[in-house]
Amino acid sequence: MTMWKADGCDECPAAAYLRQGPENLVVNGYRNWIAGLVEKDRRYWDVAWQAHAEALGAVEGQIALDALSALIGQLGVCARCPLRFYKPGAGHLCRDECLMLGMIAGAQHGDENTLVAAAKMLSCSNACAEVIDHAGAYAAVLLGQNQRLAPIPFAALADIDFRAAPHGPGSSGSLH
Repeated sequence: MTMWKADGCDECPAAAYLRQGPENLVVNGYRNWIAGLVEKDRRYWDVAWQAHAEALGAVEGQIALDALSALIGQLGVCARCPLRFYKPGAGHLCRDECLMLGMIAGAQHGDENTLVAAAKMLSCSNACAEVIDHAGAYAAVLLGQNQRLAPIPFAALADIDFRAAPHGPGSSGSLH
């Protein structure tokens, strides 16, 4: 990712993006849910639930978190490679986090091209429909509580996917 100056300090563009409430909720929900699975530590899930409950209310927050859990569970079964993520609170975005945002934003904005492309970049084709269904369910709960993500153009996701792919010996898939 290109670095830019903001208010006299160097900051990754992702840090500014993650200050937006809905985007932060999605990314840190994803990060905390996966961290809970990886670390086998329920405290990460509790943090994800608390953030969703604060943003959406206890009932809708639980419904949203159930939908996010189902989406991550489906991706865990059919992802092209192990799901990548930064630890919660990091000011950067990895490829998979960007694709998650693309799916949710695509579903919320009726951008089927972005929704489907992001799902295909993350999952095998056999389960892509299930991934799309779970992403749509999560997106709908957020949207129903006025948590609308900014639209993400298909071209941006294609660029992110291209830049994250290794392009030669010793290449890194890092986005920052």
